[in-house]
Amino acid sequence: MLEHTADVGFEAFGATQAEVFRNAGRALMNVIVDLESVTPREQVAVTAQGREPPGLLVAWLSEILYLFDAEGWLFRDFEVAGLTDRSIEASGGGERFERGRHQIKLLVKAITYHQLALDEIGTGRWRARVYVDI
Repeated sequence: MLEHTADVGFEAFGATQAEVFRNAGRALMNVIVDLESVTPREQVAVTAQGREPPGLLVAWLSEILYLFDAEGWLFRDFEVAGLTDRSIEASGGGERFERGRHQIKLLVKAITYHQLALDEIGTGRWRARVYVDI
């Protein structure tokens, strides 16, 4: 976790760009709910488009947040089926929010571009840094 006055941030790492997107999705969900409380009962399509890779990361995380806010989906993990510089096709394994079984840790309002980073930090190492508005 990264500290900031009005936002909460996280970093996600991966051996590939697809893996860092997957882990960023998990990190976002972990800000919202304890991942151990989520059972991957169903697979839900999660797709997004962006103009460039960092913008795609924001769009991807925004779509995950939309699925939580609008439809009550909580995801424990993600599988990336396809990733380009402008689009991602994936599925999230999870279940719908159930009062009493799931305890919301923080309500995330939006994914921000504040200090957004998506970098290859060495051969086979990717890092994403994201701040969310709470």
